[in-house]
Order: sequence, then C-alpha cells, then structure tokens
Amino acid sequence: MFLKIQILAVGFIASLISVVQADDKYSLKTVEQKPPKQVAKSIREKLSNESFVVQSEKDKLCTIWFVKNLEVHSKFKPTLSVKYPFQSGQLIGVIQVSGKKQFTDFRGQEIATGVFTLRYGKQPEDGNHIGTSDLADFLLALPAKFDKNPKTISQLDRLHEQSAKSAGATHPAIYSLLPAEKKVEQSMTHDADHEFWILNVNLKTISKGKKRTLPLRVVLFGQSEA
Repeated sequence: MFLKIQILAVGFIASLISVVQADDKYSLKTVEQKPPKQVAKSIREKLSNESFVVQSEKDKLCTIWFVKNLEVHSKFKPTLSVKYPFQSGQLIGVIQVSGKKQFTDFRGQEIATGVFTLRYGKQPEDGNHIGTSDLADFLLALPAKFDKNPKTISQLDRLHEQSAKSAGATHPAIYSLLPAEKKVEQSMTHDADHEFWILNVNLKTISKGKKRTLPLRVVLFGQSEA
C-alpha cells in the first residue's frame, strides 16, 4: 500500500535528496544492445534491444529498455487523473541504474546501482495521497532479482512490497508519468517550473492485433513537492 508522503523541510531536500540542480543537464541517446543478464530470460525475451541511455554532462546515469509490443486496452478512455491505457502491475520495461551520482525516485528515495523492472501502477485514491500528484499514472521499480515473471502482477500489495525493496523502504519506488497527447521527440526535456527532467519516448503498442505508437513521458529526475 502506498503510505503517506511526509512533508520534508526545504533545506533538507535541497541538501540531501534532490538530484536536480539548476546547472544539471541531461541528454538521451538510443543504443542497440541486449538487456542485462541480471534480468530473467522470460522478461528479456519481451524487451526490445533498443535502449535509451540517459547521461549527465559527466556520467551515464541509467539505461532503459521497453517491452517490444505493449498490450493496451482497446476501449481505453483517459480520465482527469489516468492518462495511460495500461493495467496495474503490467510490465513496461527495465531500468539499469549505473551512474555514480545519487539516483532517486519521485519521492526522493535513493535507488542503488542495479537492475530493476518497471511496472505500471496507479496512485490510490485515499487521504494519504492528497496533493502528491494531479495524475495517478506511475511506473514502479522492482528489483530484477525478485521480479522474474513477465505476467501482470495483479496482487497490488505484492507489487508495492516488491517495489519498496528497490529503495530499501516501506513505500514503493515510483516515477511519475505525464500525459502526452501526440507523438513526442525522443529526448530529455526540462520543466523549470517544477525542476523535472522528463524522458520522452514513443513506444510500440498492440491492441487486438493492431499496432500503434504511444508517446510516454516519465519524470526521471525531480520530486513531488508534497
């Protein structure tokens, strides 16, 4: 279960948690390479060999592989808070954290160097999450050594507990998804108002045999203000 996000002092965030500073610059490049061997074979087989490498000016920070053809709901209609046509617990991709720089999630939880699966999840509609985000779409990171089956994790308690292990905490390791109404330029973009650095990619999806492109935007660097 998602736990209540506590409000942290601004000075503490600035000095210990935030990985995004005004002079930070992040870039993206695509590289053809196989997913890491730390990922279970059954999951590797679902992933594309096209990887997205995110770098700072001095260091490679992470590499992401997405599922080749993501299954999506054919009759999905977005709401005010849910913009993506995925199932909770659905496998979306894999991330390898490799940089020397501190890497955190949307809550400021530190994520250690390693390999993690990325699964879709929705923020619960309860009093513990009021003000944390206007949108309910998130990616959850799970340690690859524990997540070995590509099937959707339907038990949400299990999904959240496994994700929490990524941060060595009680709250899942989460990355906020932002809406994209049309195809995006694959890049890292900066939202200066919120101090977000956003990964923009176009994913290949399939629904009832029809293949389409789905733009996806992930806040990789930056945290919730709540």
